[in-house]
Amino acid sequence: SQFRKNPNKVIEGVVDAEKAVTITREDGRDVVIVPAKEFESWKETLHLLGSKKNATRLRSAAKEIETEIARRRR
Repeated sequence: SQFRKNPNKVIEGVVDAEKAVTITREDGRDVVIVPAKEFESWKETLHLLGSKKNATRLRSAAKEIETEIARRRR
């Protein structure tokens, strides 16, 4: 596999492109390499949406923003 031949090249590709790469394994236990910045963003999102009350407030705020953007485009 490309990762076995040159893991540093694959890792550098992830960092440079800022995109995740899936390492497919024969045993089906695949692994994903994700840029740290993206991983931290996912963790923050999970934290913010972790409580029902907070998730509801965030979704409501997002809907208000989308409504305002649509109104301004008219």
